[in-house]
Amino acid sequence: MRLICLSVSHHNTPVEMRECLSITPDRIESALSEIPIRVGEFELIREMVFLSTCNRLEIYALISSTDELEEVSNSIFQPVLTYLRDVFEVPIHPIEPYIRFFTGNSTVAHLFQVTAGLDSIAIGETQILGQVSQALDIALQCDSARHVLASLFRAAIHAGKRVQNETEIGRRPVSISSIAVQLAETTLGTLTDKQILVIGAGKMGGYAITSLREHGAQQITLANRTYQRATEMAAKYGGVALPFENMPDGLKEADVVFTSTAALQPILQQDLIGKIMSRRPHRPLTLIDLAVPRNVETRVRGIANVQLFDMDDLQRFVGISDNGSHQNITYAKSIVAEEVADYEKLLRVIPFIGELHKKVEQIRQFEVARTLRHLSDPDPEVLEQIDLLSRALVRKILHEPTMHLRTETNQETLNDYVDILSRLFDLSEPEPDLSLKKVAI
Repeated sequence: MRLICLSVSHHNTPVEMRECLSITPDRIESALSEIPIRVGEFELIREMVFLSTCNRLEIYALISSTDELEEVSNSIFQPVLTYLRDVFEVPIHPIEPYIRFFTGNSTVAHLFQVTAGLDSIAIGETQILGQVSQALDIALQCDSARHVLASLFRAAIHAGKRVQNETEIGRRPVSISSIAVQLAETTLGTLTDKQILVIGAGKMGGYAITSLREHGAQQITLANRTYQRATEMAAKYGGVALPFENMPDGLKEADVVFTSTAALQPILQQDLIGKIMSRRPHRPLTLIDLAVPRNVETRVRGIANVQLFDMDDLQRFVGISDNGSHQNITYAKSIVAEEVADYEKLLRVIPFIGELHKKVEQIRQFEVARTLRHLSDPDPEVLEQIDLLSRALVRKILHEPTMHLRTETNQETLNDYVDILSRLFDLSEPEPDLSLKKVAI
């Protein structure tokens, strides 16, 4: 088995390419449900989780290693690339130069860094923790995450929570929206007297309004396709709700606009902004586009007195201003390193635990079937209770040895446990390290 990750992110991929890879949670869930792994042409993919955010698409997978895959460099990633191409209709050739490949323990370390907010545009941003949790939930619902990826993501989430609870990252949270507000303040000066329009009433919009209030903004208007949602958020965070169809009125009055909708096509086109600016030719307009795919047409940059910033501009701003840094970021990294080391110890025994559970499950099924052969015309409810009882007994019996294997920190003792159980249960030799070796690509 090989533990791998394919990553396309803000680190080396321009926003116009990232927006082509924006895949919604609903689409991921539908794909994993309708075109399952472990069968047909995707039988080599044993487990898979998609992490899709505004600034990254990452696919974590457990691949059955074959001699054919091992013989050709990078071919271990081919099953996942094929799934991405055939199921999501993503053209692989244009994006391949931007893909970062991870395998083994580099996959573990990368996910932990991502979940802790240490790999984001805004270092220490906390929204990613919820996005990682959602990615795992979808994979569990679709049965595409099992022992290995479920344990990996849970361990990464635990590490992320530790970073939030034990460092300044949790006490002084950072978000893309808060960085965008800092960019607006740097560009325009004080926001106290500025007319501000926020388009989009999702989490990003809520974070933006909260940060705007913290920076002294007083005049905030919120527009959203669902007006009720806009009124609810305006009441919660402060501001005035505006019907989406009246958005041009809000644009006409605004000094700065933040957009963060899930629209697949630009909602602010060159023609619209051109008409708005013709009515206010001497009053500048600043547009900050927080969406991927982008909400603002790039041709807007050519209109006089209009400034447009997108995610790539935001990343450059962070790099120049060093926003998003934290005094104890070193401590956050040490927490992640500690958690990675603990998980890598566990990762060595996960395949063995799977073999143990598989062997006992085979025994359970055999004994239940043999018992049922002696029953004539059994009641369906009795059959169900027998099955439930046998499953409960297996769980109870395996609980203690499994917990000892998962929590033992002494490697010599752990090796003894594995050796003894292998002999007692006549287990086949598992692949204990999941190819925990770094691959430079």
